[in-house]
Amino acid sequence: MNMMFDQRKGAATGNPDQEIIPVTSLEEVAMRFKNDDDNYTYEHFLVQVRTSKRASPPPFNPPAPTAKAETPAPLAAAPAAKVEAPKSSATSAGKVDKDDISFLTNNADLLLQAGEVELARNIYRALLKSGEASDVAYAGLAICADREGLVDQAIQFAWDSVAFAPNQKGYQILAQLLVQQGRDQEASQALNRALKSLRLNSQEQAEYYKMIGNCQSRLGNTNEAESAFLSALQLNPSSDDVQSNLGSLYLEQGRINDAKRRYQDALAANAANDKAWVGLGLCYVAVDDKESAHEAFARSLEKNLRNSTAIFHLVKCAYEIKKYSTAEKMLTNYVEIAPVSPSLLYSLAGLQFHVGKRKEASSTAKKILQIRGDHQGAKDLIKRIESDSASA
Repeated sequence: MNMMFDQRKGAATGNPDQEIIPVTSLEEVAMRFKNDDDNYTYEHFLVQVRTSKRASPPPFNPPAPTAKAETPAPLAAAPAAKVEAPKSSATSAGKVDKDDISFLTNNADLLLQAGEVELARNIYRALLKSGEASDVAYAGLAICADREGLVDQAIQFAWDSVAFAPNQKGYQILAQLLVQQGRDQEASQALNRALKSLRLNSQEQAEYYKMIGNCQSRLGNTNEAESAFLSALQLNPSSDDVQSNLGSLYLEQGRINDAKRRYQDALAANAANDKAWVGLGLCYVAVDDKESAHEAFARSLEKNLRNSTAIFHLVKCAYEIKKYSTAEKMLTNYVEIAPVSPSLLYSLAGLQFHVGKRKEASSTAKKILQIRGDHQGAKDLIKRIESDSASA
């Protein structure tokens, strides 16, 4: 594919010197953005790809900071693509065509997914200098700053994005950053502002109210949290996440019957909601129904074996009701995939002993001593197993 880079010097004075430079990729264009000086204007640096059939890049979806970015598809244009500078009618007035904006932002998003933060930043800076789509540019710069650990700068860019023009992407980035920093009150205020200023469909409004409810719940503002969750359910009655969150709010308040009903509604909407199964189990524990609690915790682990809350309460219930088989199987599988502590391994050794797996119990106890050599419970269990074997 042949690409040409249209660079015009001194355009602002009305007497531009034009230089056409061949380039091989959008990355090279971005590097030229980076190395410019004040004698050049960015609006003359844009290129436009025209083809009879162009594949659309995936929609922007910023991953969590800890998530590993997926490798995007190659940035090369479709075969037989013709690349040319923007129309003079668009660039002479300092404007950027909508197709150019879409093309550049899509490629900036792909560069971000590929981990090319600096190249993506150069494109967003170019958009910002052009004076077009500044809200998009600021939102992109916020993501770039966050990727490099510059959280305060990222938050400021996100605020700039929504201040320039209220937009969903900017508000989502802003709320996510504020929540990550534990600034739930500010996040809640930003989300409320978004609800008032954006045109959102019912599903989107429900998601915003759910996030507000979570913020208020973490702040301990139970009335505000309940109001937000109920608003979310009015817009999306089938949301099992909101039902479960509301159940947790009621459980913390000691409203056991209300909590139980919300967890049951969540499971009616989605039986695979492992958090709702845990919540239901805790409701049963609160009314001393350990048998039902044991069953609920086991169901939770069937849906998500990594649920540490469920495994803890399942083992606790198993010892209390003296039913060890299910807990032993679940905990054996759990320790294979999750980080474990000596206390958790000691629980497993005890369960193995109670179901008659003496050899496995001894092996687990020895693993405990490898981690913590002074663990008296593990020592006593090994002695008891050895004594039983000798007497047999």
